[in-house]
Amino acid sequence: MSYPAPPPPGGAGPNPYQAPAGAGFGAAPQKKDNTLWWILGIIAAVIILCCCAVGGFFVFAVNEADDQISSYTSSANSSKDADAAGATTISEGGSANVSGAAIQSGWSVIGDDISGLTVRNDSGSSESFYLTFYFMKDGSVIDDVTCNTDYLDAGSSDYNPTCIGAISDIGGFDEIRVSEGL
Repeated sequence: MSYPAPPPPGGAGPNPYQAPAGAGFGAAPQKKDNTLWWILGIIAAVIILCCCAVGGFFVFAVNEADDQISSYTSSANSSKDADAAGATTISEGGSANVSGAAIQSGWSVIGDDISGLTVRNDSGSSESFYLTFYFMKDGSVIDDVTCNTDYLDAGSSDYNPTCIGAISDIGGFDEIRVSEGL
């Protein structure tokens, strides 16, 4: 059996203490390929830009909706104040006759609703009534309650009209007015 010849002394093999060719102090470093990082950076920037645009759109939409609600509320309150100006003044539990609807005494305001209301038809013909009670403070409407009667023959009464309560508890009012009709 024969073995390969040993390497010559002083060697022709690689020297582990010597840097590979081109990696010395004066050699230029090898350039890394950053294409993937650029692509990922651009994708991230586009995603962030899209998120900001969508967020900006929603902020804009909410702001516009808030402006519209404020405008509608202001208009509705002005309309209610104008409607209340032509209404009949009534005290809590008092009686009044509004366009043939005779409101009987003994009713009261409990929380956000009217309780114990009775309405008699004094109009002389059969009809139903739509009554709006305006609760006012310092001349402005703070809330209102609407009540509908059944269809009543002349002289008959509705002892339990359907009332739609106010949005919140009615409190702090200094005047009540009532009108009939839409």
